[in-house]
Amino acid sequence: MANKVDVDAIRGAARKMEAADGPIQYLRNAQQLLEGVKLSGGALTMFGGSTVAAHNGSVDGHLANLRSGIVHLQTAAANLEQSAKNWERSDQPWVVK
Repeated sequence: MANKVDVDAIRGAARKMEAADGPIQYLRNAQQLLEGVKLSGGALTMFGGSTVAAHNGSVDGHLANLRSGIVHLQTAAANLEQSAKNWERSDQPWVVK
């Protein structure tokens, strides 16, 4: 049995990652919501400064993870699209086009 490469399926996977209901948009939505939960310096009175700083530090860490995840997924989608283009140009007889 010969292996087959379905170029349209590869391209479809890239599109699904970038779709309005896809994982990239999901992370963007989470990022937007998380950006709204940072606390101001006096949010917990003058005695809660360290708690506010810890909270905001945690939020910043999560935001950095979300941004990194978005970049990684965008790179994966671009790589899938490039892979589809490469297979599309392939002259291998077992490549489904």
